[in-house]
Amino acid sequence: MGYSDKENVDIAQMEYRSYKEGDPVKINNNGTTIGYVSKVVNDKKTGEQSFIITDGNPKVQKPSEVNNVTVLYQGSTSPEKIGSQAGEVKRDWWDNNKQILSNIEKSYKNPNTIFDPTQQMKSSAKTLNNAMDKYLNARFDVYGHSQASSNAQYALGALDSKDKLNRVNGAFLYQGPNAYCMMTEKQRKRVAQLKDRIFNFVDEKDIVPIGYRHTDWNIKLRHVGTLIFIDSKKKGMIDQHMWGGYQFKNGQLQVTKESLVQFQQAKHVYNRLIMRDQVKNLEQLRKKFTASGGSLSAGEQIYLDDSQALAVVSHASSEFETAMLSVVMVYQKGIQNAEKLWTETLTDARSIGVELSESEIISALASGGCTKQSIVTEPVNEYKEKINKAKKMAEKFQQLAKEIRGKITELVQRDQELAKQLKGLVS
Repeated sequence: MGYSDKENVDIAQMEYRSYKEGDPVKINNNGTTIGYVSKVVNDKKTGEQSFIITDGNPKVQKPSEVNNVTVLYQGSTSPEKIGSQAGEVKRDWWDNNKQILSNIEKSYKNPNTIFDPTQQMKSSAKTLNNAMDKYLNARFDVYGHSQASSNAQYALGALDSKDKLNRVNGAFLYQGPNAYCMMTEKQRKRVAQLKDRIFNFVDEKDIVPIGYRHTDWNIKLRHVGTLIFIDSKKKGMIDQHMWGGYQFKNGQLQVTKESLVQFQQAKHVYNRLIMRDQVKNLEQLRKKFTASGGSLSAGEQIYLDDSQALAVVSHASSEFETAMLSVVMVYQKGIQNAEKLWTETLTDARSIGVELSESEIISALASGGCTKQSIVTEPVNEYKEKINKAKKMAEKFQQLAKEIRGKITELVQRDQELAKQLKGLVS
């Protein structure tokens, strides 16, 4: 399913949790299950730590039945843990981060040189390729923060077949150094094909995500995916790195004007993929229901119909949210322009009628049909009304999706046979 910007950050934060195989991974105060841990990677040689999460419980779900897989790459172990986890701190910071920093600094002066990737990047690439080999029918979402963002960038470029590229739904990467200078030309071409499906988030108030702008010329450098700069608050050094400056409105991440259009375009591509996969999964479920040769039961038919409706409504809701952000920005800009126009009109009038009082200037402007009411109040009220209408429409989509989800949950709880068939297939 598709998640809000805030939920995607919540999922990425799960990479720092401790999980065992079979554990459920949940967000929204345990109200939403992302999936179940099918594999824990803890490579003592390279320092890579990651989780492979499947949409159903691996204890009852066959690899061929898995439709969606989430890969969580874990970021660097905090230096504060050097006492209890000295080996992990060394592998992350001395063996890998030091090399990344050195490569990026050298790339500023040698932009055409391809530098050696870290051992952890190579290990992360192997993890993703192996998971896609095992779950041949599944589509993948990838998450990474800090060093794990760089590892994920490299891993996506190292996918070894066109089929695997096609099975990537999206990648949500946060606050990591730019891995582009450590990728071969072949790998760069692969990630170019995934540009609108890789969300590369950068809060420039954080010191960690380096390599995206040239230090001398302040121009954007070549990078992996869609680069999205965050409209962030200033926080302390650690909080800034750990998403502390991120701001959300109704689950939507606030980004800079520089990044807004690209962010919306990438969201559109991702939402379309999610919609397609939801419908495909429902068709597979329909086949399972009718595998015995019989017709669909009433409960099965209702479940499929409601689930398909939910897929359509959720997709429409996501698309409307994305479009609404753009519309609201246009209206807000209109409000600013109206207020600016009135201020400039008054300033010009005062400079001309220097011997007139303020009330005489206002009266003179009004006689020519130029009033604050006509220039500011009326247009602003119209803009605000349109903004409120857009927000109410978004709320209706969200409420409809909520009602359908509730109906599906109630149906599964009531129909024990249906619940039995769904076990291990949906979370």
